[in-house]
Amino acid sequence: MVIITNMFNKYSKIIKFSLVGVLNTVIFYAFYYLFSIIGLTYLASYCISYCFGVINSYLLNNFWVFSDNQKSHIQKFMVFITITLAVLLFSEIVLYLFVDLIGINKYISGLLIIPVTLILNYLGYKLFVFKK
Repeated sequence: MVIITNMFNKYSKIIKFSLVGVLNTVIFYAFYYLFSIIGLTYLASYCISYCFGVINSYLLNNFWVFSDNQKSHIQKFMVFITITLAVLLFSEIVLYLFVDLIGINKYISGLLIIPVTLILNYLGYKLFVFKK
């Protein structure tokens, strides 16, 4: 039990960030699937769904994962959105390549992109948004 506690303390931010990421993924993928089945294109579905995940992500990362109060919320949120939009643009390009050029199913493609966006977002948020 002590080993688990020590590991959690050492890696708590990454563990919390991963948990937030899992919740964001559930929120994102649920909306992605919903918007796709109601007739939106996969790129529009992806973009709108990503926004729902972003709102959840900012709130949980700001108040639970990083707990950084050194910057104003407006400044912090602007940097957060900039990083998020850059990762979204990258994701949309990769999604288009996977679906339209390679021919991978749009739902599988959406899942394949998640690990990369998780890493890019974590690094961006840690280095530029919630740094201490």
